[in-house]
Amino acid sequence: MDSGDNAKCSADVGEGAYYMAGVVAINAIMATVLLLSGLFHSLLRRLGQPSIISHILAGVVVGPTFLGRVIDLRAMGMEDAGSALGDTIYYLRIIFMFFIGLEMDLRYLRHNLRRSLLLACGGSAISLLLAAVAGPFFYGLLHPVGQGESFHPAKLYASTALFMLVLASTASPVLIRIVTELKLTASETGQLAIGAAFATDIACLTTISMMVVNPTTFAKDGTPNPPRVPGASAPGVQLLVFLWMALVVWVAVAVAVRAARLLNRVKRGRRYISKYELCAMLLLIVGLSLLVQYLRYSASMAAFLIGLAMPRDGPMARTLIDRLTYPVHQIVMPLCFGAIGARLDFADAGRFTATQLTAAIVFTTVLSAAGKVAGTVLVGRWLGITAREALVLGFLLNVKGYSDILAINFGDKSGVWGDTAQVVLLVSSILNTFMAGPASAAIVRQQRRAFQYRSHCLQDLRVDHELRVLVCVHGAGGVNAMLTVAELSKGSGAPVAVYLLHLVELMPARKYAITHLYKDVGARLKLNDDDQWGYAWEMDQVAAAVHGFATYEAAVPVRQMTAISNLASMDGDVRNGVEDARASLVIVPYHKEQRYDGRMVSRRDGRLQLNQRILQRAPCTVGVLVERHLPSISVASSTAPAEADRHDEEQKSTASGTALAEDQADQEAAVVHHVVAVFLGGPDDREAVAYATRLATHPSVSVSVSRFRVNKPDDNDMQTAVDVIGDEQEQEDEEFMEEVYAGFVAPGRVSYTETYVSNGVETLNALSGMVGMCSLFVVGRGGGGSGGAAWTTMTSGMGGLDDEECPELGPVGELLASDDFLGCSSSVLVLQQHKLHQKMRTWKKHSHDGCMPDHDILNY
Repeated sequence: MDSGDNAKCSADVGEGAYYMAGVVAINAIMATVLLLSGLFHSLLRRLGQPSIISHILAGVVVGPTFLGRVIDLRAMGMEDAGSALGDTIYYLRIIFMFFIGLEMDLRYLRHNLRRSLLLACGGSAISLLLAAVAGPFFYGLLHPVGQGESFHPAKLYASTALFMLVLASTASPVLIRIVTELKLTASETGQLAIGAAFATDIACLTTISMMVVNPTTFAKDGTPNPPRVPGASAPGVQLLVFLWMALVVWVAVAVAVRAARLLNRVKRGRRYISKYELCAMLLLIVGLSLLVQYLRYSASMAAFLIGLAMPRDGPMARTLIDRLTYPVHQIVMPLCFGAIGARLDFADAGRFTATQLTAAIVFTTVLSAAGKVAGTVLVGRWLGITAREALVLGFLLNVKGYSDILAINFGDKSGVWGDTAQVVLLVSSILNTFMAGPASAAIVRQQRRAFQYRSHCLQDLRVDHELRVLVCVHGAGGVNAMLTVAELSKGSGAPVAVYLLHLVELMPARKYAITHLYKDVGARLKLNDDDQWGYAWEMDQVAAAVHGFATYEAAVPVRQMTAISNLASMDGDVRNGVEDARASLVIVPYHKEQRYDGRMVSRRDGRLQLNQRILQRAPCTVGVLVERHLPSISVASSTAPAEADRHDEEQKSTASGTALAEDQADQEAAVVHHVVAVFLGGPDDREAVAYATRLATHPSVSVSVSRFRVNKPDDNDMQTAVDVIGDEQEQEDEEFMEEVYAGFVAPGRVSYTETYVSNGVETLNALSGMVGMCSLFVVGRGGGGSGGAAWTTMTSGMGGLDDEECPELGPVGELLASDDFLGCSSSVLVLQQHKLHQKMRTWKKHSHDGCMPDHDILNY
């Protein structure tokens, strides 16, 4: 357009002739960005890409690169789509930055504080070092000599500092979404990644907030502009300006936090604040941010700091998270990042050719990835993290999308970088984020496939080798029993790693950010305490129960994890937890709980089906615990010192023979857990006895193995005897029991009894005689014909119980857990052996018999 057309356009716009056309155009741009963003994300999420990539690509499409070349917005008084969209959503950007700060819950860092900070420092340190070395080269690449721009050292220093900040940054909200999609939130790797990302993001954003206090801007020819405050270049003046800005921001943050706490006190006992109070709070936050901007500070950074300091408890935080999550993530965020993409014009790269631009992008991308991955792997290996997990952490911590984009925009507005540098850095950030998802997913998938093709059963694990146990709970009530069983598994000193996975059912009506999830409590519940609302309260209760269990000195360390999903997909979280913990045993609670009158009732539909899916798909041995007030190990630990002191005093005043007798009596009194392992035959029963032998090494446990056998046949029934003895499972059972007898029964560590029965009724009667003898039964699940002919004979017609009522327990476990089994107050642990172990034994047998060559076994 010529100058006359521009003058006419400006005059007409000033008169309002194109006002409605401009409103329609802005609305069309925003609608197009939202539509394209959703379309791109529906395609890219299959490749493991976060939504921010789709938002920026949607902005690029509506910008001057594509649609801007077809539609000229200058006729309606707009420079381009990027500036028009950015000006329109200015106030929404303040709300968005406030919500980013609100999502960064600093309490999340407490789980793995030291390791998270070390990983964050390691990855950032190498990135900063590489950026400091390559910063001048990057500046010279984008600012060649002889192009009408003079060289100024101050601009080189500013460019290098911002370049270091871009390469060292990590976008924690983007990382959280990638970790969630990879099902790593319940693993230690995922928690370390989120903690390190929080630390890095907060450090970068804090640095940016300090840089915008009194920035140095540059003209197009590269010369520094005069400072906004006269004489501000002096160090003393800069310090005073910084302190003044810090005071202003502190006052704004304090006012917002004070208002939030006041609303929490006024609305104590309420679930939410009203919509009018919510609007008033948002207006206060926007007003404080604009006031800070009037005093020469950034409104966006002020809003971020207010969100970071906002209290996370009470109805105020609940309302902000509950009411803002959907509109911010589905509307505001696409528009904010779409405006960034809409400013880019890839077709107008200035004086650079396509080859030069590509070289600059590749150089920046490789430099960023190499620094983050190398630094994270080095620190991870030093912390004892495996190479693959450290590699996953390195790629995850290289995701970009928040603080780096703020640094790029700051460099563009201050004149440090031009349009070409903005294009190079933004495309590099997109590529780094694009690589993080597929690279991490490929490594995780390979690691999980390798885990699935190994045998993870207790029968193959020696007693003195490390046992890794994953126990699952639905609430605080099941923590004590689960950790007691895990504590008993360590024996007399064998290493044991205990992971507790808190399974929280996600309400399908709402979606929340990963660090701020609140449960929809029924209206009938009238709680007066603000902290007794939602998921946060549930997690705190479980954490308190774990802490209470671990108060005594000999307690085994427990690593706590949380998985939040619906019941239909919760078994996937359990499988991922098993693989991430590399557990050999996972214990899940029985779908029924004991009522006040001693009867077992089901309090939540769907848990039976959940346990069945876990039994079918778990990559290790599975245990189902029927808990009936299992005594805590802490009871024995608390009484043991007193018993030892009393014994020492009496030993000094008695003869050696009397002392020996008293010592034996003290040992018997110290035993608080009597465990009975029931063995009928089959792989599951072998797994139960193998686990019981590990328990036998614990000083507070006495174990008795009760083996059931089919009655010896008469001379007229020799064929039946041949069938029973010749059964393959019977032969494996005999070999296994011979090892148990030689290793545990003969030395006196385990007592052993045999009972002969001919049918299920006699088995039931024999089990009835064991009622009251123990605090815990350990039995195999059996079923599916895996127990052999003898097992089938001993369980047929067992009291007429319906085997389909509790298929997760098997016939023996169901009998012991049944309310009809009068007088049984013992807990029951039902074990199912890892199915891969049975396949491996079959492969080995065929290979020894010459039926399957070795290469066929490897390719099976």
